[in-house]
Amino acid sequence: MNMKSVIELRHLRYFLRVADEMHFGRAAERLGIAQAPLSQQIRQLEERLGARLFDRTTRSVRLTPAGEAFREHARAALGSVEDGVIAAQNAVGRNVGRLVIGTVFLGAYSLLPETIRRFLRRYPDVSIDIRILTTDEQIRAMADKSIHLGFVRPPHNPVGLRLAKLASEGFVAVLERSHPLAAKPKLTLADLRDQPFLAFSSIVGVNYQNVMLQYCRRAGFEPRIVQEVSHTLAIVTLVAAGVGIGVIPAWVTQMPHSGVVYRPLPELPMVVDLTVAWPADSLSPFILDFVAIARDVAAQRPA
Repeated sequence: MNMKSVIELRHLRYFLRVADEMHFGRAAERLGIAQAPLSQQIRQLEERLGARLFDRTTRSVRLTPAGEAFREHARAALGSVEDGVIAAQNAVGRNVGRLVIGTVFLGAYSLLPETIRRFLRRYPDVSIDIRILTTDEQIRAMADKSIHLGFVRPPHNPVGLRLAKLASEGFVAVLERSHPLAAKPKLTLADLRDQPFLAFSSIVGVNYQNVMLQYCRRAGFEPRIVQEVSHTLAIVTLVAAGVGIGVIPAWVTQMPHSGVVYRPLPELPMVVDLTVAWPADSLSPFILDFVAIARDVAAQRPA
């Protein structure tokens, strides 16, 4: 065979990354190589195919009709190779892999345990590692390949990722156990009118904060914020210390605290989403099957 006509796996990986990013600079960064050798490999692939795959200008990159046709075959070819590796390793009884999963607290306490249970029935030899990380930390970890997928809050800029919504939750009020309002089984926002509020900082909780402010204003008052903090559990700790009250995502009720009580706030919307995210270029059957199982588990959970 003429070596000048051989298409190698790296050509396919590089092509798919550029096709997903539609930007040579971002694709090179995600691949961990310089832009010049990436461009050289794409030109080499085009020469070996005898077809131009991208229309490139100084401002944009687009797939040509040939590029569109080649993309699905390239993806299928890489997937077939990965399936073959797994089959070969299974045949000789080797441990077939390791899956590193990032998650925010909600994922760890809700969908993740059952998802892992079902996944391991299918892939009993895969080892799984769990890392509790913020959404931003998980996005960075997926970019540098230190985790394979993540259970995240919907990111504002999901470049290079695919996302699937799994669940939504509402909010609860968190009160010091001796607080007069703790005697009520559920609360309205109007009940909280004169209370000192602990709130999320604008960096980490802007969506939560906006919802709380919007609905308090609808209830006829501006919340009196006495302190802003960086994490849901920090609000719980400060409430237990008597600093104020909080309005926080309902997942926290799965983590009882002796110094506080949680009370439903049914007038607030179910807008705190949990999403599974994974690299857009991933062809790993482990990752794609794990995502599919997570979606099945989420669909079967009671509302």
